[in-house]
Amino acid sequence: MMLKKGFLVLILLLIALSACQAPAEEEGRPLEGEPFAIYLISDPQITSPDLKNYDLDELPLAAEPLLVTDELIGYNWELHTFDLTQEAYFKLITIFSGGLPMSGLPFAVVAYEEPIYAGAFWALFSSLSFDGVVILQPMDPAGQTMQIALGYPGAEFFTGEDPRGNPRLQQALEDAGLIRE
Repeated sequence: MMLKKGFLVLILLLIALSACQAPAEEEGRPLEGEPFAIYLISDPQITSPDLKNYDLDELPLAAEPLLVTDELIGYNWELHTFDLTQEAYFKLITIFSGGLPMSGLPFAVVAYEEPIYAGAFWALFSSLSFDGVVILQPMDPAGQTMQIALGYPGAEFFTGEDPRGNPRLQQALEDAGLIRE
């Protein structure tokens, strides 16, 4: 009888201890780090068509992000368009007006310090097609909205699964209060 009682106490103690341990990532708790960022790829030898040959964790990101959460005004989750502050918009316009390679300029979208997907800034005059995610050169220089699109010159050139709907990215944008309809 004493053995059964001791065993029961041990089981209850183990249950109590396991209940006291905090889960690795509590649901609803904001994650740490910058919620949203776009980084350029730091290795000039990696071109946009090469992106599919790399795991996201293998891509060497620039030391500093090109865009961060505070530079976004809003993000339309359904259309994958985002509005930028005037300073951030001009920063991107400078990249496009500086002359992009015909094969685009590779970048990575990062949420809470985890690369979510890679893509390329793409000039509208490029004669090359691309089967990945693109941020196209804006057509309206007075606007401050950019679109993250699939494929160039159109979605029919995109191959694979659409990475833009990643739940971690959505959570990051929601945490930052940026999701707009």
